[in-house]
Amino acid sequence: MARKLKKNLPADWHEHDHAEANGRHIVPGTEVSIRGERGRFRFLKRVTRDDGREWLDFWGGPKGAENWRSFSDDQIRRVHRIGKTDKALAALHQAKKEATK
Repeated sequence: MARKLKKNLPADWHEHDHAEANGRHIVPGTEVSIRGERGRFRFLKRVTRDDGREWLDFWGGPKGAENWRSFSDDQIRRVHRIGKTDKALAALHQAKKEATK
């Protein structure tokens, strides 16, 4: 099930809002660790091409030096259950704050 997220991609590129790595389902915002890279990365999207190539796009890296990166699914070392990036912690704090109102 391919879902186009942007309209300005080449015709043979397809974006998906889910992926699977290490037997775990990944959705946007899921944090992972990448082999050979420092920091955590938050999943953004999976891109496939008609010729069979595929990669995953992430935002993250060392704290204070985050940027957009792309990796193949075999480079994922761990899919984390608990988010620890600043954005994930801010969302958790906001949810707790709203729950106590």
